[in-house]
Amino acid sequence: MGGYALSGCTRTPEKKTETQQFVFQSLNLRQSDDKGRPAWSLISPEASYDLERKIAQVKQPRGVIYAKGKPQYNISATSGTVINDGEVIQLEGKVKIQAVGPKPSVISGDRLRWIPSRQRISIDRRPMLVDRSSRLTADTALFLLDQDKLELRGRTRLVNSTIDLQVAQADWFAASGVLKAPGPVKGIRRLKNKQEQTLTASALEGNTRTEVIDALAPVRFVDPSQDAVFNGQRTRWDSARQRLSTALPFVAQIGNQEVRGQSLELQLDEKWALIPAGCDLRQPGEGLTANDCLYNWADQSVRARGNVVFRREANQQVTRSEVLNGKVDGKGLAVFTTPGGRVKSQLQVPPAKESPTGESAGSRSPRSRPPVTF
Repeated sequence: MGGYALSGCTRTPEKKTETQQFVFQSLNLRQSDDKGRPAWSLISPEASYDLERKIAQVKQPRGVIYAKGKPQYNISATSGTVINDGEVIQLEGKVKIQAVGPKPSVISGDRLRWIPSRQRISIDRRPMLVDRSSRLTADTALFLLDQDKLELRGRTRLVNSTIDLQVAQADWFAASGVLKAPGPVKGIRRLKNKQEQTLTASALEGNTRTEVIDALAPVRFVDPSQDAVFNGQRTRWDSARQRLSTALPFVAQIGNQEVRGQSLELQLDEKWALIPAGCDLRQPGEGLTANDCLYNWADQSVRARGNVVFRREANQQVTRSEVLNGKVDGKGLAVFTTPGGRVKSQLQVPPAKESPTGESAGSRSPRSRPPVTF
């Protein structure tokens, strides 16, 4: 069911070669659903109507889209065309679809085509979604009103205050803020010193309301400022907290160090990285394992805690402790010391060389010496 109200009619002069048109002071178009509840409405302060073609040209149109009789979206534009009393509505110029409620999301563009009976709105000129601090753009967009789903296609970008992600397409769900985007994914995070960190992944999943994005495996994060490369599986970027994390095993290269762990948390604004489980650090000639490790790249400090085992190839040295502290030197290597706690070290003393007389040290003592522990 629908209603079409026009007021303040003034008829243009008739010409046999021209279609009759009428100019109205206002237009008020309403449509109800099969239960008699409002489905949508469109008003305009000025409209010209072509009787023969059933086309109305409107200025400054404003409308409301309802869901189960309740307002769900407000819609507005600079101008528009209404065909067959609302079968098709085309809006142009500063088009905006805004959700009703606090902190509303906004879908905008330069032109849209709305088919109310199919509950579809297509935007083919500069579509954009703004939700909280996230902004999504694409070549085209299709808003499926009955599914609360926005389909963005062609050169799709997700941008917020800290990161710029590019994908081929994305689906966004208006009711929840859930975002899904197949890859490949390419991302850039710009630092204050104008350097850039880069991210690649196979796909994205996230939520624009919580400002959380999950990059799906394989994930690669490169930070040239720290000479660091991270390779992992599902990895989460929390924009609001400035935190990069994964609950799955990863491998990273930081300068001359190779770092492995069962999980990882990077607090980028505070410049620290925590491996909460399965810390495994390797560097030329040395290796360390511990329950957890904390690295602060602001002061280059490192702390390993819990069942710490430090191995050095020279003399086959093995040091065990509950805590080891260290610093990363200018060569990118960690130099460890103990903070006054109990340490157990084991050294393998090499066998003595033969004496000038040809008599080996073994004639006076065993050739194979046991490890020295202290």
